[in-house]
Amino acid sequence: MNRKYRQIVEMLFRRGFLRVVIATGTLALGINMPCKTVVFSGDSVFLTALNYRQAAGRAGRRGFDVLGNVVFQGLSLAKVCRLVSSRLPDLNGHFPITTTLVLRLFTLLHESKESQFAKNVINALLSQPRLYLGSAESKMTVLHHLRFSIEYLRRQFLLGADGAPLNFAGCVSHLYFTENSSFAFHALLSAGYFHKLCAEIDKKPESTTRTLMLVMAHLFGRHPCRHADQEWIERIVKRSPSVVFLPDLPQEAEDVLRRHNQETLQVFRTYVSTYVEQHIQSEDRRLPLSGMEFSGNDSTAKLSENLGMLPANKICSSFIGLSGHDDNFESIADLCRSTRDGVFLEESVIPHVALWPDESDLPLNAYLYDFYQHGNVRALAEANGIRRGDVWFLLNDFSLILATIITSLSNFMKLNPESDVGLIDVMGSGDAFEDRKDDVDVDADGGAEPDGDEVGKPAWEGDDGRGLLKVLKAFQILKAEFDGTFKKMWA
Repeated sequence: MNRKYRQIVEMLFRRGFLRVVIATGTLALGINMPCKTVVFSGDSVFLTALNYRQAAGRAGRRGFDVLGNVVFQGLSLAKVCRLVSSRLPDLNGHFPITTTLVLRLFTLLHESKESQFAKNVINALLSQPRLYLGSAESKMTVLHHLRFSIEYLRRQFLLGADGAPLNFAGCVSHLYFTENSSFAFHALLSAGYFHKLCAEIDKKPESTTRTLMLVMAHLFGRHPCRHADQEWIERIVKRSPSVVFLPDLPQEAEDVLRRHNQETLQVFRTYVSTYVEQHIQSEDRRLPLSGMEFSGNDSTAKLSENLGMLPANKICSSFIGLSGHDDNFESIADLCRSTRDGVFLEESVIPHVALWPDESDLPLNAYLYDFYQHGNVRALAEANGIRRGDVWFLLNDFSLILATIITSLSNFMKLNPESDVGLIDVMGSGDAFEDRKDDVDVDADGGAEPDGDEVGKPAWEGDDGRGLLKVLKAFQILKAEFDGTFKKMWA
């Protein structure tokens, strides 16, 4: 309905001239239409606890009635109980700056040709109090975090020296809802892992797509297995077609991701060190776990001296340093847990993927890989522990991720996403890469380009497009197989 027509319906309903309104889920979105009874007719994957609470709130509205009726028709009793009893999602104002957000802001600025409107939008966003964690004193922390996020994007060949988005910046930006998995995918792509894996897609399509699916299940839709007692494994897992626990990542892919995590750790360790040197002069007096202020006559530096010749830390908390820890960190999680007071550093906004068992305590759930293998939704709920109401959303998200990757690869090679890759492979694609020779601009004046041997080149540079064509073909085959199984679920 257009706005005027909708307003007429609302007024006639409130005055009693319209007795029944049949509506979609949009009725839950803040429309003033109090009523006696709300009927939920038929199930839907979009009927969540939040939508239920919003729509059911029309019945028995405070100030109009003391009692309202909610009727369920065509829904299972289990779904009704879950809707009524589920907790609502928490809404809060915590809005830390993420690396994907930085990349999207650069894209906005570049695509608008640095228009004044885009600059105003970016300045308004970066001046939000929520971004500064509630105080203006944190402004310099956020700006430093922004600067080193740019450093990371430059090292990953996603930003040029002039701030222009490069290569697969569009793919990473569109996959913002998967952060930080999108950066791990880009690391594997730029390191050439997918080129090597997909080189045999014509000769060994089945094994190649199976391995590709295993790698993608490690990157996207990550759900840890939180229950793994022996009785449960014997009673449920061994009788199910699901393997439940995701098999190990191929060693070569694991090596690439570990190198990526170490490079990211070095970037953000430098961020903390630089910020502490320039903006933190006071001593570290806040206890890392409780957050309580430590107030004593001796400074923490003197306290360290009294307990032994411990190293004088600059990044690591003085209290954690009392146990012998220094400014050398094994992982990003270690850095975030050990950083001294006064520095904004949140593990979730640092572009990395924790690998089990070294960086993650729990193995990953293999629900995506399992569904690709057997297509059994019931097994996902019983063995993998995925709620039946969440299965469709999770599988649909993965299908959209594959579609985004295919579109990005096609756009990069100036192809139609629906093109027959076999025919294109015969014709050749070298011409499509002629315009991309200058995409990676190494400029010392840019201030964020790594030095010396660290610069390197992404895998698609110099392969005349043949490698990316194989990768595109493999992803198209994988998406066709996955969607074929997925659509049987709701056809």
